[in-house]
Amino acid sequence: LSKPPTLRGTMRNIVKTILHSGLGVLLICTFAAPLWADAKANYEEKVKVNDQTIGVIAGVINYVCPKLVDPSLGICNPKDPVGTAVAIQKQMGDLEELDELDSDELEEELSDRKILHVDASMQFFDAVEQFKGHFPYREAARKAAAAGNWDEAFLNEEMAWQYLVKCASRGIFAKKMADGE
Repeated sequence: LSKPPTLRGTMRNIVKTILHSGLGVLLICTFAAPLWADAKANYEEKVKVNDQTIGVIAGVINYVCPKLVDPSLGICNPKDPVGTAVAIQKQMGDLEELDELDSDELEEELSDRKILHVDASMQFFDAVEQFKGHFPYREAARKAAAAGNWDEAFLNEEMAWQYLVKCASRGIFAKKMADGE
């Protein structure tokens, strides 16, 4: 038969467990707080980067719009670059229908719609599609930040950035094509 534990041994185990648990909580609190602060700072920095990227994209839209559409359409509005981009897309029409046309038909169709540069406008259309892709991620990031989930907020803001970079890349291609580069 085994001996029942002594009070001294049992108390010692209880105190040991409490100390280990307390130490664990203390360590978690000590080291997790800076990590959470870093996650919040990372999120806030990514928001700034994304806002700046959107500013650059707006500049490209304002630059390229007059080179893509006939001025008589009145589409280009420097005060509303996002609205301008969507208006250019609407003027171009349904992408699936355009994809079915051969190059001569596409040139004629877009010319009839007062699109001035076919290749650049197709790049621009794709840039706008990429831009639209960032919205759900930024919304998810805002919700996660409001809930204090900084890692999730950062990850969603990072995904938004991926779409913004794709948009900027396509926008720059459209600019270069419109400029004849």
